Amino acid sequence: MSTDTPKSQRNGISPQSRRHNEMRREALKAHPELRQLSGTEPLTVLALPVLLAVQWGIAWLVSDGGFLLVGLTAFLIGQIVYHSAGSLIHETCHKLIFKGDKAKLAFDLGLEVILTSYGKQLIYQHQHVTSHHPYVGDYERDYEHEDICALQARQHVQRTHPVLQKALTIFTLVLHSLPLGFMIGDFVLPRLNSWASGRPIRDPEERFTGSRPSSADMRPFILVSALSNIALLALFGPWALLYHIWSLSFFLGKMGISNLGQSLSEHPGNDNVNPTRSSYGPINHILFNTGYHNEHHSFPNVPWTRLPALHKGAPEVFHAEAEKSYLGCWWDHVKRDFTASRDLEIHEHDQIAHCEGREKAWVK
Repeated sequence: MSTDTPKSQRNGISPQSRRHNEMRREALKAHPELRQLSGTEPLTVLALPVLLAVQWGIAWLVSDGGFLLVGLTAFLIGQIVYHSAGSLIHETCHKLIFKGDKAKLAFDLGLEVILTSYGKQLIYQHQHVTSHHPYVGDYERDYEHEDICALQARQHVQRTHPVLQKALTIFTLVLHSLPLGFMIGDFVLPRLNSWASGRPIRDPEERFTGSRPSSADMRPFILVSALSNIALLALFGPWALLYHIWSLSFFLGKMGISNLGQSLSEHPGNDNVNPTRSSYGPINHILFNTGYHNEHHSFPNVPWTRLPALHKGAPEVFHAEAEKSYLGCWWDHVKRDFTASRDLEIHEHDQIAHCEGREKAWVK
């Protein structure tokens, strides 16, 4: 990574994103019929009532079950259902369900009834399209990269105090196993890493350069989320609401095995030949084929129902497969004390200089 040139003066997409454009041209040159796969899939809207019935149906079933049953159900089932619903954000942000703004908004608000993200799904949509897709592999512009300063601080603790780092890893997993534990962790864990390492734990220069929703755009999503939570509480009681919140907490935290495992499997980080990996296992049946990630980045205008046909239509182009399952990627991440989610071609001394240099500028 080089920080000599200000972001505002750097133009063009990242090399890895450019490679995906080349892959698309290669596939279309050899198989021009693949153009026909582009478009929308309006029938995806039928997934909304099904997923709502499943999530709220489970909430009803555990509504008299108590703390242990609610927690186990949220971990084993709830986070998967939430991941399935979350996968639909991926479709709607690319306008692969409805092209029209009104129809898309109606779908998104319906999805918010299930997710109750308080508008975070809208933030994701902006980030995914304007930050991740055009800048895959670019630390300073792809929001999916972990903060290099936080990573460097954690790795320093791992080298100098390995027992302490193991304790912090276990503490993180315990914390992220609690309802809304990921939010508590976001407040507590960086401070612990800073104390243990003596290093800065965040890059003070904001890296995200994509678009953001306005406050007016967010308001209806926040309202729908609040009403959905109130309805769930009124209909099925506090244990049902806890099940839903706990499912969300597992999904977003370090205990989110399928969600975190999928993210870890998709982009190796520094491979400009095959920048993205795909997973073709049966979990795609409930995650709306988001495992076909290499295909999606090369053809972002092809809906989930046609991604398998795209893969079969150009196997010589789409052959980069993840080496491990989502569970395997997650377990490697955990047992190595949360290795980086993306490999970066940055040597350790460059990381330290970068973070300490930023810190000095920040203190000024």
